[in-house]
Amino acid sequence: MTDTEQEDTVPRNPPNGEPGADQESPGTPGARVPTVAGALVLLLALAALFWPSNGKQPGQGVLLVFDPLVARADSDQLYGGLAAELAVAAGRPLELVVTRHEAEFWTQIAEGAVFILCPDGMALALERTRFAPLVAGRRAMPRNLRPRGVLVYRKSAGMISRPWEERPNATILGDSLSLTAIGAVDIKDTADSGEAFASWATALPECGWGIDPYDHSAVLHAVRLGCFDYAVVRQWDADRFLAGGLLNPVEWGVEALTGPVPDIVLFASRDLSRTRRLECGDILTRLGRSGAGSSSRGSETAAALDRLHLTGFRLLLEPDLELLRKGYPRYWPRRVD
Repeated sequence: MTDTEQEDTVPRNPPNGEPGADQESPGTPGARVPTVAGALVLLLALAALFWPSNGKQPGQGVLLVFDPLVARADSDQLYGGLAAELAVAAGRPLELVVTRHEAEFWTQIAEGAVFILCPDGMALALERTRFAPLVAGRRAMPRNLRPRGVLVYRKSAGMISRPWEERPNATILGDSLSLTAIGAVDIKDTADSGEAFASWATALPECGWGIDPYDHSAVLHAVRLGCFDYAVVRQWDADRFLAGGLLNPVEWGVEALTGPVPDIVLFASRDLSRTRRLECGDILTRLGRSGAGSSSRGSETAAALDRLHLTGFRLLLEPDLELLRKGYPRYWPRRVD
């Protein structure tokens, strides 16, 4: 409770602490007012010791979103609707926190979060004992299946299976956090030696790197303009450029590098009961479908999905995630504190 609220709640004595001239005699009911006021002050002082000091409402949780490109002023417009939907499902108010940098993201994780929206590669570093998978992003047909990481290469430069090692100066990766960009990349020497490295970008400094894990268009523009001969990107982004004539299939080839991956994922704290998590997953999978949605903030939710090129979500089961972990555990960057 704020100081202002205390001033409005606690009865005030006249100046200098002197009793008012019209104060009733000790034998009347009014004589108990100072006693009640003193009790209120004591209760308020005790409440101040236990009341949350971070501005959150009692029982309020956090929806943590990692989005390196969203402006802070736009974060509520884009993700406020999603927070409202999840608050209904979780049965508690949610504070929306959008982070743009990895350090901010991990700091907020340490402080606590009920829901986390982030790239799949980033999610693999979450503690499995603290967070459970809920859903993965769903796209419009024909790109409604899970994407793969693919290599887009200039045919005149030749097909190379590991260009980030053989020709790093001519290679750019879509980002350093999604499996479509770095799912096929491993750093065996570093991993086998037990040395920790902060990110793929520090492990492969000669390569180019995109900054948006949700959209590799900027990377593909750099490739088509002649800056690079090789790009490791999301399959759907490469397909859009080929279908739209931005990449000429006569000049450019595409090879799959990974199996299907979840891409954009949403996790929930295990502090939520299993029943609550199931309810959240049900609401999320109905988002974007005709007539679905439990919140009046449908337009905000649609804006967030559109920003991520999504039409909704599909369930991400824990056994599926464990299979994914087994495919990418050994060479994954270990976060350095």
